[in-house]
Amino acid sequence: MCVLYSLIIKIIERKKELVKQIEKWLKSKTSYDNIYYFLARDGNKLGDDTIMKAIVNTKLILEDGIVWDGALTWEGERIIEVGQASEVTIPEDAEIIDAEGIYTAPGLIDIHNHGSVDALFCEEPLKCAEYFVRHGETTVLPTLYCNLSLEQMLLGVKKIRKEAQTGVGRIMDGLYMEGPYMNGTGSNQKFILWGGKIHEREYAPLVEAVKGYARIWAVDPAREGIEDFIKYVRKKDTTAIFAMGHSNATAADCRRMKKYGLRLQTHHGDSGKAPGFAQGTVGAGCDEYTLYDPDVYAELICDENGIHVAPDLLKMVVRTKGIERIILITDSMPLSGDFANNEADGVAYGPDLNYDYEGHLAGSHLTLDNACRNLMKHTGYGLCHAIRFASLNPARLLGIDDRVGSLENGKMANLILIDDMVHVKKVILNGESIPT
Repeated sequence: MCVLYSLIIKIIERKKELVKQIEKWLKSKTSYDNIYYFLARDGNKLGDDTIMKAIVNTKLILEDGIVWDGALTWEGERIIEVGQASEVTIPEDAEIIDAEGIYTAPGLIDIHNHGSVDALFCEEPLKCAEYFVRHGETTVLPTLYCNLSLEQMLLGVKKIRKEAQTGVGRIMDGLYMEGPYMNGTGSNQKFILWGGKIHEREYAPLVEAVKGYARIWAVDPAREGIEDFIKYVRKKDTTAIFAMGHSNATAADCRRMKKYGLRLQTHHGDSGKAPGFAQGTVGAGCDEYTLYDPDVYAELICDENGIHVAPDLLKMVVRTKGIERIILITDSMPLSGDFANNEADGVAYGPDLNYDYEGHLAGSHLTLDNACRNLMKHTGYGLCHAIRFASLNPARLLGIDDRVGSLENGKMANLILIDDMVHVKKVILNGESIPT
């Protein structure tokens, strides 16, 4: 009888809390889907001992500002409340994390990442996930390059999907297909496959295997037969996003492909140039098309020395595109050998860069926390902007901003605690602390 009485009292008190919480959610414009999630979840856990968790004594990095004296609560894997510490309700029995004055930000989202320094995602996905989550990356799109055969791609996808089911492997949320059909002018050129004529019998098994899981396909808009390939992918997956990959396409070529879902440029400033109309002239290609089309996002690799994209060019791109269309990426690659930069070919050195057998640029050894720091160093843009470029913007491109990408009531508790130089001090993935 005493147990029943206690449960009834607990239910009554919980209902009072819920009424207050719903009023707060409505005022903060929490989505109805997220409110429904909480109410349904709440109805299924009456009588259990779920503990709410809270971060206090922190500065919150929001979409368009910073809360200097902030607090954040979550329960299970979802954020409950975000705001000024004086306005956030924290139960007496909540588990408290004292941030000691540093920042709380949304987990970082890396949409273009081949692997860590010593492993490819397609070969050792869990090892890569464990490495990048420690650097605050709570969502990653493992990237497959066009130097992989069909068999290697299919095997890699199988490994990634298996490891993405549990633990830190859950940071893997789809694929970025850097190929198979680009123009062959990228790194490791002698190893690039898929260089012949484009045939449906060749790509159909790949598309079938990754449909609904491959979020982004990088293509060469000028390549013969590419339009049929894009149409085929779109037929199989209407949500697929296309990116202008390694290409010497003209702006006109890019414009023709926009109707199929061309919304992104692969590493702006470092993916190929269109020819001019005469000696000394500059052509209008993928870079230029990206700059003037307001719907297209620009990927940027921000390395320590500003080699992939020069600091002045970084400033121009951000100013031209605006803060809503910039996405920081790592394009991280494992070491493929003891290769140095080819100074004879004018390839400069960077301590966080990767080079191929010819000494040419072949991605980087970046993590997104470092990329954010480098962007601030090279451009003067602040912490709020850098975090946005590595969280909310990629989430919006992918259409997953209803659950990740910013600190908002009802979103996933994918959180990082960082200092003002984006050194990651703590990572919370789906509501659970991850060792860093």
